[in-house]
Amino acid sequence: MDWAALKSKHVHAAYDAETRDLYVKFPGSPPVKHADIPLHVYQNLLETDDPHFYYKYYIAPCRVSPGRRQPVSLASYAVKLVLLLAACSLLMATGLDPDHGGTFEESELRSN
Repeated sequence: MDWAALKSKHVHAAYDAETRDLYVKFPGSPPVKHADIPLHVYQNLLETDDPHFYYKYYIAPCRVSPGRRQPVSLASYAVKLVLLLAACSLLMATGLDPDHGGTFEESELRSN
């Protein structure tokens, strides 16, 4: 990955075409990673006369903090689904009348 100087000459950018990650380096700070940036956005950043403006309005909202965005596993979705189903079952079970063994008569259902 090669760093390119932008027209401001104080800011540098690098693009990883394989992962579509854009890295922008400002003076005195570590590189900032932006995920899933199309190639044309990087090319526009290199060609624009005002890279600070272009960065601020078109790229900065796509910032990815280190360690923040991680792929979610299928297991975490399964755990959430099981917990949701258990909570629904519990709510339904406690809402039934215990005097009738957990069932309602047809006449009781129509009156409500």
